[in-house]
Amino acid sequence: MDSLRQYSRAWYDTMTRIWTDRLDLLGVRHTGALRRSVAGAGFSVTDGGGSMAFRFLQYGLYVDAGTGRGYRRGNGGDLEFLGKAYRVRHRLGRARRKRPWFSPSWAISCRVLADAAARLAADEFTGLFAEL
Repeated sequence: MDSLRQYSRAWYDTMTRIWTDRLDLLGVRHTGALRRSVAGAGFSVTDGGGSMAFRFLQYGLYVDAGTGRGYRRGNGGDLEFLGKAYRVRHRLGRARRKRPWFSPSWAISCRVLADAAARLAADEFTGLFAEL
């Protein structure tokens, strides 16, 4: 169990570094508030299970998805304000684009953690029979 706890802790600490590095790499730094908000918010792993929590500003999800102000549910996908002519006519500049700082690393890292937990649990289980 100690090896799983240690691995989980290292994974937990690494996630915030991965996310801040991705924000830097993608140039997401309008005010720096999103980057500063990325932090661990709770870690607990025991013999019976565990939990890990993270926090960051909610608008970080919109940055990740390339959405935000102007996007509405139920519009049928017709986002007139994304058209080049509309943007030029209304002096809106370049349209938002996805800057996936969170979602790719989260999906991949969760799979890595699950695989490692399975491997470590199997090793511990196998070790019990070696001691018989």
